[in-house]
Amino acid sequence: MACKSPLVPGMLLRLIGCWAGLAMTTAQPTARRMNRVLGGSAWLSVSLPPGVSVKSTEWSFNTGLGRTIVIAEFISGRLEQLDPGDQFGRRLEVPNATTLGIRELKKDDGGLYSARVKLPPATVEDYHFHLAVYELVPAPEIQSQIHPSTLGWCNLTLHCQVPTTAAMDITWGTGDSLQDLARHRVSADGQSLHLALPPGTWNDTYTCSVSNPADRKSTSVAMQSLCLSNTTHATMWTWFLCIGLIVAVAVCFGAWLWRRRRRKAAGRAPMRDCPSEPQYAEIKRRRPPEGDEQILSSPPDSPAQSLLAMTPITSIYAQVQLSTPQLLT
Repeated sequence: MACKSPLVPGMLLRLIGCWAGLAMTTAQPTARRMNRVLGGSAWLSVSLPPGVSVKSTEWSFNTGLGRTIVIAEFISGRLEQLDPGDQFGRRLEVPNATTLGIRELKKDDGGLYSARVKLPPATVEDYHFHLAVYELVPAPEIQSQIHPSTLGWCNLTLHCQVPTTAAMDITWGTGDSLQDLARHRVSADGQSLHLALPPGTWNDTYTCSVSNPADRKSTSVAMQSLCLSNTTHATMWTWFLCIGLIVAVAVCFGAWLWRRRRRKAAGRAPMRDCPSEPQYAEIKRRRPPEGDEQILSSPPDSPAQSLLAMTPITSIYAQVQLSTPQLLT
């Protein structure tokens, strides 16, 4: 009876071989990442051992839509651009067999680039570059907001303003160190830094750094100038309050004096209405004479004149003088 070899080990070996071959076929070299800014330049360079000669290099670009186009070839020491009317136009440069340059970068230039290098006698090596194009980072501006302070402390908030809506990373630091400040309060978006500085720590410089993977801009502000201006501002307000208080007290005191004098003047007003001397009425003589006037105007030898001579004549002023001592007694 013949013995049959088991089939399971053979099938398993075949499956392992297929998987290994598939893995070797689909494996891709790791792409080198490059970050550049709009309007700048990117240089994609292949690293080869010294003294290695290159037959040709083919550069291709993957648009990200599942389509790969060949953009240039370097053959026999010169560049051949297959489609001068593509998105790169005359912005491509190939200074040697292993370098591709792209000038005046645009947003659409970002993507996956590949270089297929052919070496003698029949060796082919593939290299990949992932290029990302970012906007230039604008210079940030630091604005300060002073808060009321006590015990000579400097309380303020620094705002890092960036005139753009693009995604940016904002980092605060002291001096030249752009590390996060854990001992101070930073807002959720990272734009605001709240500080409470005691006296003696106003010599520090705080820096706001704004960056993306391709660019970075920083702005610094000295605390001494801000804190001294805060102290001067508080002193000015104190003087204003003191002067205002003095003026208010002076106005109140002046109003009190004015009311007091007015009351005294009102109390003396009835006494001024009383006459200090007796008033006299002017008596005019009537024409023709009547009553006593007829007697005064009669002839000297008449009985009326004799009677008038016997009667003493007194004036009103004399009667007042005679009555005044009686009133005083």
